[in-house]
Amino acid sequence: MRTLLILSFAIPFCLSAVTPRHYIDHLRHLHDYRGHVTYSVLLPQAEDPVTYDITLNSTVAEGDTLAPCRYLIEWQPERAELGSGFAAYLDGGHYRYRGNRLQEYHMSWDSIPFIVGNGGVQCNAQFVDVLPQFMGRDLDRLVADSNFVYTFTPDTLYNGRTVAVIEGKIMYDGYVSKESTYIFDPVTLMPVAVEMENNPGSISEQSVTICYNGNGSSPFPVNGEDSLIAMYPEVFEKYRESNFRVENLPGTQLPTFTSPMSGSDERFVYHRGDPLDNPAVILVVDDSGANTAAAIEDTRRAADMSPAQFDIIIAFVGVDPELAADKTGRLRDGEVLLTQAKSLARDCGVTSYPTFLYVGRDGRVEDVTLGYNKNLVELVIQTSTLHFR
Repeated sequence: MRTLLILSFAIPFCLSAVTPRHYIDHLRHLHDYRGHVTYSVLLPQAEDPVTYDITLNSTVAEGDTLAPCRYLIEWQPERAELGSGFAAYLDGGHYRYRGNRLQEYHMSWDSIPFIVGNGGVQCNAQFVDVLPQFMGRDLDRLVADSNFVYTFTPDTLYNGRTVAVIEGKIMYDGYVSKESTYIFDPVTLMPVAVEMENNPGSISEQSVTICYNGNGSSPFPVNGEDSLIAMYPEVFEKYRESNFRVENLPGTQLPTFTSPMSGSDERFVYHRGDPLDNPAVILVVDDSGANTAAAIEDTRRAADMSPAQFDIIIAFVGVDPELAADKTGRLRDGEVLLTQAKSLARDCGVTSYPTFLYVGRDGRVEDVTLGYNKNLVELVIQTSTLHFR
């Protein structure tokens, strides 16, 4: 397809140096930012738009290749039943909360979510494209795209206000897939409003209007994970499903998980906060681990010798039930064998095998043991006796 580029440069002398590139570069290199936005979406067949009030905080992320900036986005819908939420990106850590569900991703634990899906989870969070730094990144890509046909008007009026406008449409095979209008203050070079039509003229047409009610500069309010937790203590206490570092599990609730049960068509289902019938040692093992069978046998010996009674949950991260059954041998009373327990390992931050989780009747992780050693029987006895009374 031939590149079709339409530019309008009827620029007054005082603004003759201003081009789309000035706005794009200003947004991309913006340092500390704080703003407030009204975000409205009109869906097909809907009489009224769905509206959100959004608070934006962002700051430059020097040397970070994963995102244009560190950010904290907080939103409150006009209709309370839609639920408020937030999204944050902090130096390789991404957090998103909505609808009583907290999700988090850490580059140091798993890089895949950060590099797939058109930019990764950190670049596709709700309302992330409203941030000035992301807007600058997106506009930079658009003006270089031969499918984006646009005009630039440096001096016009919008609601009685002098503005500059980048207006364009994305064309594919002669059809318009999206129309966008970016409206800027020509003095501050900051966004005033954005109007978008997705799939115009189709039954899935969607209209989006974004109004910036204030743009300012303010120190970024989050210094790291600890300060984010301090801002939302109830969210992290109630809904955090993973700490991603197994050594931090003691004192927290075992996360929700489900896995197939060996020898049964049923699944083992555990919900965060549920009590257990008995305290349990959850042994998270790998099918191919050299010490898997020895770890299982030593845990059984410890259960026989410990003054504290506890169940044993053997959780294989692999998918082969026959291999798991062969490694485990015949199950005893108070034992459960699980396969495909990768989600449990992930949400508990288990990265080496075997790992032992000591879980009390209240579902709280009391202690953790990492790896296999020749003193494992004594260690399991001591730990279970200490915590399972």
